[in-house]
Formats: sequence, structure tokens, C-alpha cells
Amino acid sequence: MQDTSDHIHLPAGAILFEAGAIGDCAYLILSGSIEIFLRRDGAVAVLGRRGPGEIFGEMAILDARPRSAGIRAAADCVLLPVGEAQIRQRLAGADPILRLCLETLIARFREALPRLAPAEAERRPMPPSPTARADFDAALAALTQEHALRRALARHEFALYLQPIVRLATGRLAGFEALIRWHDPERGLVAPAAFIPAAEASGQIVAITAWVIDELGRIMPGILRAALHAPATVEPSLFVSFNVTAQDLARSDMPGLIGAMLGRSGLAPEALKLEITESTLMQDPAGAAAALARCRAAGLGIAVDDFGTGYSSLSHLSTLPITTLKIDRAFIRPMLAEPRDRRIVQTILRLADEIGVVAVAEGIEGAAEAQALTAMGCALGQGYHFGRPMPLPDALARAASWDAQAWRGVPPAPATPLSA
Repeated sequence: MQDTSDHIHLPAGAILFEAGAIGDCAYLILSGSIEIFLRRDGAVAVLGRRGPGEIFGEMAILDARPRSAGIRAAADCVLLPVGEAQIRQRLAGADPILRLCLETLIARFREALPRLAPAEAERRPMPPSPTARADFDAALAALTQEHALRRALARHEFALYLQPIVRLATGRLAGFEALIRWHDPERGLVAPAAFIPAAEASGQIVAITAWVIDELGRIMPGILRAALHAPATVEPSLFVSFNVTAQDLARSDMPGLIGAMLGRSGLAPEALKLEITESTLMQDPAGAAAALARCRAAGLGIAVDDFGTGYSSLSHLSTLPITTLKIDRAFIRPMLAEPRDRRIVQTILRLADEIGVVAVAEGIEGAAEAQALTAMGCALGQGYHFGRPMPLPDALARAASWDAQAWRGVPPAPATPLSA
């Protein structure tokens, strides 16, 4: 049996596992075919065959019992493993009625298995139905993406891009938001929207966020040193914010990961700000509040991202230790032409003022928007008007030569190397 690039190549006649083995994964059949067999009275009884587009080996994962039968290759085949963690991650988020149905089906099949008659030797696997084929294709795409993400972490293909956050009243640089990008060897630069959902569905987001935390510890000292070149136009309390998810908050060692990074890098906790979306907060308000309280107690800032789009309860919001509200760009872009959106922005600004937190307007693309928000009392702004997300060398150059007047309708000057 040969394992190459996450695919298992199983030659005809080779046994993958025997009945009674402990199951640690299931398998998608990409090509070839396998036989399901039991050893009875010294002979091998073939109970069935499976072909391309089918999955097998899932029962031992779903009910945590040993393998009910053995598997061998009926013809040379290529299999894609589906790990136990990948299955359990999805099972945990399934509807409880669906989980009950799966458990019942498996229990009934295990009861019937000893009474099954051997399959006829000439019987061929039935082709999957259109629905099953569509599900298989979707599963294969998801697994392929997950394997690619795992390799991306191992091969250091991720990078942090930085987008400026500006003090609107003065034009001074207040901080950056760190946004992850994937330098895929085949697709080029990949934006988060194209891979973060897959990372969340598979649970790999936790490892990716851990990488982000380590990377921030590596790059932030250089950003703060670059900012010392422009003390008149960069705020001394320069910060970098980064995004976290509900899965990140659920892991008990996240404050420890951040604390360890701060210890290694010598950074002050105030230089970091966590961003979490409104909808994510509402998945588990009590759990999120507890996790964020630990981070806030350590000195980190806490920002609610995309505020106004997540249908959150204000009673929940009042219990969270937040320091910042980020107004979603969906309200900023039409604000000048749509009085209703303008009133929504004004309402959020009043709310931020009432609960004593800083407001950040996202998606500012022009001087008129920046000036209107300044007049409304919005503290900070972020958007293409101040700069697109940029790689680290450009961010260092921008911090070292920040022009506080550039946001007033004049595009920022092109970034220049620090050595220039």
C-alpha cells in the first residue's frame, strides 16, 4: 500500500483493514473498486463491492466501535482518506435528529450484518445516483481544499497583509488590521473568503489562527520600529488587530498562546486587538463573553467586526468586554446618498458613545465619506481611501512615512522602501 500526496494507492488483492480493527478514518473511492468481506468458517465471504463515487469505513467513526467487516481491493484503486477529526467536526454541528437517524441506521446494519449472504462474484457496484454523485463531488472538493490548507500551513504559504486604520479627526495612523492571504502555488494570491469557510468547517481554522498569532509576534516589532520614523503622524499607541472565530474562542489555551507570543516578542498587550464578528458572538454569547473577558483582562482590545449585520441582542452586547465597534461597510458605502443608511451610522455612533467604546467605520473609499464620518464624530476609519491591504514591506514603508493629510481627498503617496 502506497500513500502519495494524501491519496492511498491500493493494488488489487491488498487488504486495507480486517474486521475488528479500530477505525481512524473513512475513505472516498476515486477509482477502482473494493470488496467488503468477512471470514466465516475459515473461508472469505464477499458481502459487497463499492466503486468510484462511494464512501466506506465511516461506521467505525460514527459509532466509535471496531470495524464490522474487512476491506480489500477488488481492482487497483485510489482512495482519499477522511480523518476521524474531519468527520466528528461535521457530526458535532449536525442536527440532533439527523445524528439520531445515522446512529439508528448503523445499529440496524450491524445487527443484520451476520445474516448477510455473500455477494455474487459477477455482481458489479451500482453507479451512484445523481444526488449521491453531487454529494460525492462536494465532499471531494471540500477534502481537497482541506488537504491543500494543511499543506499550505506546512509549506508556509500564508502571509499577513496589513490595512491602515486612521484617526479621522487628525489623519494620523492609529493601527493596522492584519488580513490573511494564501499564496497558492497554482491559483496565486487567494483571499480569505475563498478558504476560511473550509478552514472553519474542518476545524483547521484553529491551527491557522495559531499561525497568525505567531506571525504577529514576528512582524509587529518591526512595524512599531518603522512607526518611530514618523512620530508626528503615527499615534504612539499604534495597534494591530486580527480576526478570531468562535472555534478559536472555544479553545481554552488561546489566551495562553497570545501570552506566550507576547512574552517572546516583548510586545505590550495593548498593541493587539481581537476582532470577532457579531454573528459569531451570538453562536454562544456566554462562552464568548467568558473567553473574551480573559483576553480583555490580559490587556488586549476587543472589537466587534461588521457591526449592524449580525442581528445581535443589545442585552448580550452589554455583557461583552468590548472596546471597539466596527461599522459594516454595507452602511458606509451608500451613506451619502441614502438618508436611512446615514441614520443607521449615526445610531451606531451614538450607541458606541453611550457604552464607552471606540467606533471604526469600514469601507471608506473617498474623501467625502471620511469627512462626513468625521463630522458625525466617528473616531477611526478604514478602507481603500487610506490604503488597500498590503504586504509587510509596503506596510513598513507606509508606517515610516505616513502622510496625515493624505486622507483629505489626496491619495496616499506610493510606499517607498525604508532604505530609500
